[in-house]
Amino acid sequence: MLKKVRTFHPNALIADLHYRGYVESFESELMRGISTVAILQIMKRFSDQGVYGYQLVKMLQDETNNVLIIDEGTLYPLLKKMEKDGVLVSERKNVDGRTRRYYNLTDDGKKLLNHMLGFFSKLLEAVAPLSDFEIKLPEDKYMFCPNCANKIKLEDLTKFCEICGYFVEELTNQGD
Repeated sequence: MLKKVRTFHPNALIADLHYRGYVESFESELMRGISTVAILQIMKRFSDQGVYGYQLVKMLQDETNNVLIIDEGTLYPLLKKMEKDGVLVSERKNVDGRTRRYYNLTDDGKKLLNHMLGFFSKLLEAVAPLSDFEIKLPEDKYMFCPNCANKIKLEDLTKFCEICGYFVEELTNQGD
């Protein structure tokens, strides 16, 4: 966000290169993890046909009101790393006379995304009291593993957490 600020008053705090660098570094670190989750979330929506790189960039910009902006030069190395790590797969397809690489989440990638979403949700919920915002997690649809924060749909509940193996079935029976 701060990188977009091109003009500012000479006496503004960000006029000082030290403070501007500090804030830009903070924003960059925070955006890296959030962008990864957002990219995987978009991929999950296109699990039937896959999604190509430029499409990801545009959807990310559009759906976050231009807050999460990833350059293609940043996106493709990230996608390549996630593919190497087994989070996603890619294949070249020829659509309308154009050859593009389409990306899809693997089954393990879907599970890891649920864990990341759960962790991120619980993290936001935990830090909300320190700030001036409120987080309300949909407890009627999901539960979060108390051991690793994996997000688990109540309709898909199994005995054990897919990520860490925690015995979650007993937690649902406690409310009965």
